[in-house]
Amino acid sequence: MKTKNNFDSLLREYKELQLRVTRFSYIEQQLINAKDKLDHELVLYKRLNKFSNSALKSNKLEDFLTMSVEGIIDVLEVEASAILIVEKDTGNTLFFNESLHLKDGGEQQKIASDLLNLAEIVAKSKSSVISSKRLSLFDYLSAYSDAVFHFAEDKTLNLSVYLIGLVSVKKAPFYERLNDKHETIFSLFAQQFLSILTNFYQNKKIQDQIVKISSSEIELKKLSLIATKTKNGVIITDEKGVIEWINDSFVKMSGYFFEDVYGKQTKDLFDNFIVEFSEKKKISKALKNKQNIELTLLNNTKEGKLYYSQIEIIPVFDELKRHINNIFVIKDITNEVEFKAEILRMNSRFELISAKSQIGIWEWNKELNDSTWNDILINQYGADRALIQNGFYSFWLNSLHPEDKKRVIDNRDKVLNCEIDSIVQDYRIIRQNDQSVRYLRTLTIGEKNAKGEVIRLVGSSIDITDTKIADEKVASLKQFYESILNHLPNKIAVFNNTCELIYFNEAMLECNPFWQDYLFKSVYDVYTADANNQSIVNKLIFHMQNAIKDKKAVKYEDMVLKNGKEVELLNTVLPFFNNDKLEYIILSGVDISELNKIQKDLLKNNVELQKVNSELDNFVYRVSHDLRSPLLSIKGLISLIDYDEVNPSLVEYIKLIESSASRMDSSIQDILEYSRNSRLAVKLEDVNLKEMVFEIFNDIKYSGDSNIDLIYESNGDDNIITDKFRISVLLKNLIGNSVKYKKNNTHSFVKFSLSKRNNKMISFKISDNGQGIDKISLPRVFEMFYRGCSTSVGSGLGLYICKEIAEKLSGTLSLKSKKEIGTEVNVKLPINNL
Repeated sequence: MKTKNNFDSLLREYKELQLRVTRFSYIEQQLINAKDKLDHELVLYKRLNKFSNSALKSNKLEDFLTMSVEGIIDVLEVEASAILIVEKDTGNTLFFNESLHLKDGGEQQKIASDLLNLAEIVAKSKSSVISSKRLSLFDYLSAYSDAVFHFAEDKTLNLSVYLIGLVSVKKAPFYERLNDKHETIFSLFAQQFLSILTNFYQNKKIQDQIVKISSSEIELKKLSLIATKTKNGVIITDEKGVIEWINDSFVKMSGYFFEDVYGKQTKDLFDNFIVEFSEKKKISKALKNKQNIELTLLNNTKEGKLYYSQIEIIPVFDELKRHINNIFVIKDITNEVEFKAEILRMNSRFELISAKSQIGIWEWNKELNDSTWNDILINQYGADRALIQNGFYSFWLNSLHPEDKKRVIDNRDKVLNCEIDSIVQDYRIIRQNDQSVRYLRTLTIGEKNAKGEVIRLVGSSIDITDTKIADEKVASLKQFYESILNHLPNKIAVFNNTCELIYFNEAMLECNPFWQDYLFKSVYDVYTADANNQSIVNKLIFHMQNAIKDKKAVKYEDMVLKNGKEVELLNTVLPFFNNDKLEYIILSGVDISELNKIQKDLLKNNVELQKVNSELDNFVYRVSHDLRSPLLSIKGLISLIDYDEVNPSLVEYIKLIESSASRMDSSIQDILEYSRNSRLAVKLEDVNLKEMVFEIFNDIKYSGDSNIDLIYESNGDDNIITDKFRISVLLKNLIGNSVKYKKNNTHSFVKFSLSKRNNKMISFKISDNGQGIDKISLPRVFEMFYRGCSTSVGSGLGLYICKEIAEKLSGTLSLKSKKEIGTEVNVKLPINNL
């Protein structure tokens, strides 16, 4: 009973481990899904970067806005987009859209009105995903199921900017549902859009100022003052492009001094100054056509250092509209470009690291008492970002396990009070969604200002619940298995990959006590004065080397002394490899002394049994043969009697003698057939069933008082590969029963049906309309010597022999019968090949 309980316990643990493996597989699949998601997000960030590069090169506001509405669709993978800009100074509005399919100005007015109203209910300067429920509150936007929206105001330029990406209800199934990821990407997009838009308006202001200044001498002085004081580089040329003046900002920016460029053509300067040839061509064309142009360029300083700039070329005309000057306004945007690129790189790395390692990231601002969490951390706490009403800090405090709360807060305060710089601690939380307890391992770091005061706490969090549970389970299982191993009769010893003994159970010590002195020592260092023990060690070393070399288990027998008695052991040396690296060698020994004794007794008994069976078969054959010889003589003598010369009163007795002799001869033949079936091997040969069935039927069909017909049906080949003798005995018994037990005064028949073969079995059935078998006798018809009633003829061996033959041929035999209706016997045999 104890062994059974142990087995049941092991089985439960095994199933738990299987569930654990399944769970690890699920986690592995989650990591694969996270990688796919990250790859997709990287594609979106690349599209965002591509948009930024293209937008920086845009020269016209209209082109930039057209590019931006297309960029929203491309970067966010939405159906449609729109941008609305309201210039509060002039009251002018700019509206650009892509794929909205507006029918008239009325619809444009509706969506513009919706955007203004939407800005009233969402946070300013923040991207937000708008649900279909909220969109349904508006006029034009109610036709859309998802939207991401950004609203910002520039108080310096007095602008209001509205950006929106949309997915319609009709096409929602073809697009990914907008989520936090889209908010983050759209926020970066909006920042870059607003930065470039600001440059356009600022440059427009400068351009307007330059145009105004160029109309008079006073204006020119103002222009000179602006050019001198501005941080932007300024170059002024004559109408032919000869450089007349540069400001100090250009000298600092490019490294070219006034004497380096004065009197030279801008073409000569730009050959070294501008890196990309295509941009040089654009500038040359603009100068030739006296056109205003704005470009984003990659430039070289005089020392060959690369930097990015935004350049605007403004042709100046006098009152007679004669071209008199060109003004180049150059802004160094290297830091801006590199900062944006670095943000993208950092975001990409950060997203990759956190997604791959499932690390939750958080930040707490002491001054604002405001916390920021990433999505992974929110998921660890089982929360919904939209449902956290009172801020993440309050939510975090409420989620701490009551037993851990004080310790966690005290440790955090140590960092906050500058007692320590950082701390790693494990604690429990209660998840919001399912109230389950999870274990987290967190890192908290204090960020300090110049005074050494903590101004911000940042940290990370990893869910270690599975690891914690697994560690506890492993520790419990280790204790459990060690307990089992110590109580097993098997002798167990474990060696590490350097062949040091690291474990043995009590059974091993009972047989080999000397191992106790060599725990945590190499088997090669074992030396005992006892020659028998040393021989045991030498054998083990030999078989361990072979097992390691062949990377498979090696078995060998050994003889040891236990309590002064010799014991035979069957030892197994099993090397355990992990990724083709040896980790452990397990020695297991089983006492086979009793087993060998039983095996010898079995071999001896088997020999005696074979002898007895042989003698029994010989006895059955000889007795049957000796009994049958006088019976055949009696039947022969009876056949010679002339009944016309015999006293009529003796005829009946003679016929009774003949009938009894025939029945006894039939019984002897049945015994012989049973004996042959039992002792003879199966001999396969080609048999034509149709010929055999008709031959048997023709031999026995007139044995009764009336005729009987044979019906033969076959839907395939009549030939099968089987044992001809056995199938003949089987068919003779089955067809003979149908003939013997036919009903009188009825048109009787026996029907043989050979059914269609499949790839493995062939089946046939023999049915008749004879007397049938009653329900009481039916379950016992296959018993040896069973006869249904005293009037039944035969020995009671027929069906028993048929059943034995079917099983000998690896087939089956079944019987169905109803009294006074008939009997059906089904036989199934395997398809053999010669």
